[in-house]
Amino acid sequence: MIYLKDFKQGKILYEALDSEVRLGILDELLHKGELNLAYFAKRFDVSNGAITAHVKKLHAAGLIDISTSSGVRGTQKICSLATDKIIVDLVSRPQTEGRVESAHIDIGHYADYFVHPTCGLATKEHVVGRFDDPACFSYPERIKAGILWLGYGYVEYLVPNYLPTDGSLEELQFSLEIASEAPGYATFYPSDIHFAVNGHELGIYTSKGEYNDRAGTCNPSWWYGNLGQYGKKVIVTVNREGSFIGGVKTSDTTVDELNIKTGSRIRLRISVPDDAENRGGFTLFGRGFGDYDEGIVCNFICK
Repeated sequence: MIYLKDFKQGKILYEALDSEVRLGILDELLHKGELNLAYFAKRFDVSNGAITAHVKKLHAAGLIDISTSSGVRGTQKICSLATDKIIVDLVSRPQTEGRVESAHIDIGHYADYFVHPTCGLATKEHVVGRFDDPACFSYPERIKAGILWLGYGYVEYLVPNYLPTDGSLEELQFSLEIASEAPGYATFYPSDIHFAVNGHELGIYTSKGEYNDRAGTCNPSWWYGNLGQYGKKVIVTVNREGSFIGGVKTSDTTVDELNIKTGSRIRLRISVPDDAENRGGFTLFGRGFGDYDEGIVCNFICK
């Protein structure tokens, strides 16, 4: 789902929809599933170059995913829908005003973990320890990790508490890049990823799959092509109205229920339970990997 809390943020989306050919591409994908570029060129009687330009606009707007497939006729680019709905909220509440304090947590700085293979972690230079060995998550070098992945389980981080002594916490935000973790790799491999703070559930983000159709823009040159290459940026917010993922309400848990005081501990847990309906693990991208070159960004909005 694409959710625009501020309609003015949708310029790229509106431009992508302003074309009969691009609307036709979306309609074909809706009714027929995955299709290649050659199909669209023939269907709409336009050149391959023109279709490529149309597809790039749809991809930039987050409307379609593009993957590659090898066959008897060589490598093909395959298109599929990336979202099932678009919401443009014309009457959303204004952004919470107040003092903003930010913290950055590197991926390897977790305080607790329970991981089950497939699993591993890596720095920008090399893999830490061995593949699929949970013991490697205890190695001292894990502090330098820029990427980690697990089949199911959790990692838990201690969030720096930047709440001032004279302020009250109005909103807490977490921003991170994440994808599923498939054995081998699979573009479609759904996973129910849970977020919790201080033991309170904030909601579930269902990752569509593991993304390997291209290299992440920040990946080191040695990074293996059969492992996760990049993820989707996910924003988790909890305020006095509840908890939200991507702007959509996912829990009634409010910021007051987290009981965050000046100097108190803040524990962020990211998990895929053993009994999740879609137990597809997760890959968490940080500095030096994926598309964003950052770990978990935490924002405190205080008054």
